[in-house]
Amino acid sequence: MISAVVLAAGRSVRMGTPKLLLKLSGRSMVQRVLDSVRGSRCDEIVVVLGEAAERVGAEAAGDRVRLVVNERYGEGMGTSLAAGIAALGPQCEAAVVLLGDQPCVTAGMIDALIDAHRRTGKPIVASRYGSVIGAPTLIGRALFPEARRLAGDSGGRVLIQQHPDLVDEVRFPPAAAADVDTPEEFARLRAAIERDTPPTTPR
Repeated sequence: MISAVVLAAGRSVRMGTPKLLLKLSGRSMVQRVLDSVRGSRCDEIVVVLGEAAERVGAEAAGDRVRLVVNERYGEGMGTSLAAGIAALGPQCEAAVVLLGDQPCVTAGMIDALIDAHRRTGKPIVASRYGSVIGAPTLIGRALFPEARRLAGDSGGRVLIQQHPDLVDEVRFPPAAAADVDTPEEFARLRAAIERDTPPTTPR
């Protein structure tokens, strides 16, 4: 079984409002991510909540979704990833870890990571956008114990750095990596989506 772990616990400090609830073409950012996951071959969805947990949880609730609250979300993304991995059952062979503020990720991208994992047997499959490695990232069960110990802002990138020999990569267009941290980035992304062209958000 392949699970999806959607990290939706961030504090949205630079945005000034819970960014996962902001609408893009009629759907919130977290809904767009979850719609992509539902269209993929992931069997279950774990959404990790933190800041504005009640509001984001109400938005994220739905088919195949389990909600997990990370009480330590203020310490950084690593604690949210650890909480999400800890919530997975023994039947889970791998988890695709996604960011709730990366609404341009598609079901096809998620499936490409799963395909690479099954083809190569590698326990880490990372997304490469040009010269940048980023989310989503697939983490296999062999590395779940390490993932459950992550803390602070140490996310999946730490596992990639510690185990380069266990990593496969799938290349995607750089525009697909667009995430949102500020009102200006959100405005650019919304304009790009509304005119149906790939966004170009500075990294």
